Amino acid sequence: MVLKEEYSFSIGKKLTSRIAAIDFVRGLAMIFMALDHASTYWNSGRFFGEFYYAQRPLILPDLLQFMIRFISHWCAPTFVCLAGTSMVFFESRRLEKGVSQGEITKHYIVRGIILVLIEWILIAPLFKAGFLYIGVLAVIGVGFILFAFIRKLDTKIILSLSLLLLLSPIFGEFIWNPLFNPGAHPVSFSIFNLGNLGGFTQDGYFKNWFNAMTYNPVWPYGLYPLDPWLGIMGIGMVLGRWILKQQKGEDANQTIAKQLFTIGGLQLLIFFILRTTQGFPFNYFPIWQDAGVLIENAFTFQNYFFMSKYPPSIVFLLWTLGGMCIVLALGFYFEKNIRFQKLISPVLVFGTSALYFYCAHLLLYAAIPELLDLVKGFSVQITLIVWIIGLILLYPSCLEFQKWKKKYPNSLLKYI
Repeated sequence: MVLKEEYSFSIGKKLTSRIAAIDFVRGLAMIFMALDHASTYWNSGRFFGEFYYAQRPLILPDLLQFMIRFISHWCAPTFVCLAGTSMVFFESRRLEKGVSQGEITKHYIVRGIILVLIEWILIAPLFKAGFLYIGVLAVIGVGFILFAFIRKLDTKIILSLSLLLLLSPIFGEFIWNPLFNPGAHPVSFSIFNLGNLGGFTQDGYFKNWFNAMTYNPVWPYGLYPLDPWLGIMGIGMVLGRWILKQQKGEDANQTIAKQLFTIGGLQLLIFFILRTTQGFPFNYFPIWQDAGVLIENAFTFQNYFFMSKYPPSIVFLLWTLGGMCIVLALGFYFEKNIRFQKLISPVLVFGTSALYFYCAHLLLYAAIPELLDLVKGFSVQITLIVWIIGLILLYPSCLEFQKWKKKYPNSLLKYI
C-alpha cells in the first residue's frame, strides 16, 4: 500500500484526501477488538462482567485475562466517536466535489439502515443475542440517521446535546428519581426511556428490548443503549469540526497533535482524580466503601481499572477517549515520518475497511469453535495465537475488498 496515493496527513494541503491519523486509530481499535472477540469464542477463561448493576467480583481473573478484556475497552468508544468524526470529513469531501446536501443526507440514512440490518441479520446470531439486538453497529446506524438531520445545528448545540446524553444518569439520580421515582436504581433515567409508559409497562420481550435500547443494557437484548453512545458519536462530530478549523498553515498537523495530546492528558488526569476519590455518579465500581474505607486490594491493577462499560461510566469514558486523543495525536504528529508511515500501513488497511473487517473477523473467529462445538474450549495461549493468525488472514482479504470497492464505486459497497 502506497500511502501517498491514498492519504494526505497534512489536511491543510489536501482536504479531499482521507485523514490517515483517523484511519490509524480506527485500525488499532479493530485489532484490539479482534483480540476480545477471538477471546469470546476461544478463551475458556474469558472475563466479562462490567455491568453497572453487577457486584464487584470477589476474585478477579489473573492479570493476563484481565488485560485481554481491559485493552478492548478502548475499542467501542473509539469506534463510535470516530464514526461521528468521519461524518464531518465525508460531508466536507462531498461538498467540495459538488454533491448536494440532499444526497449526503440520503447517503447517511441508507448507510445507517444497512448498519442496523447487518447488526440484526449477521452480528446478533453470531453473538447468540436476541432479535433486534442493540450493539455497536446498531448504535452507529441510528447515529448516522439521527445526525443526518441535525448535523447542520451549531456545534455548541450538538456538544450540549451530546453531554446531556452522556450525563443523563446523573440527572436521573439527583433530579428525576427523587421527585418522581424515589428508591429507583440510580441509572434508570433516560431522556429516551419511554419503555415505562403505556403498553411497554407489561413484562415481555419488547419492554426488555426497549429498556436495552435506551439506557439499561439487558443481555441478550442489547449492551449499547442509545443515550450515552449517541452522545459519544456527537462528541466525535464536534471533534471533527474542531480538527477542520485547525487546518490552516504548514504546521497544522503539529498544532493539532499538541492540542489533542493536551486534551487527552487532561482527560486522563481527571480520570485518576475521580477514580481515586469518587464513586457514583462518576463510576459505578468505587474503590471506597460507604464508610470511607478502601476496599480490599483497592489499588491492584484489576480493582483500580475495573470500570462499568454497560453503560459507560464517566471514568470509563475519560480513560478510553483520553487514550484515543493521545493516540490520535501521535498519528498527526508523525505524519511526515516515512518509517512510521510504513510501520502503520497494515493498520491503515484495517482502518479503511473497518465495517468489512468487523463482519469478516467475527465470522473467521467464530467458525471453527462453533462448528466443532468448542466455544470457549481453549487456553488463553491458544487464543492469542488464533488472534494473530486471524489478523494475518484478514489483511489480504481487506486489501481485496478495497479493490472491489474501487472497482464498483457506485454499488452498495460504498456503504460498507
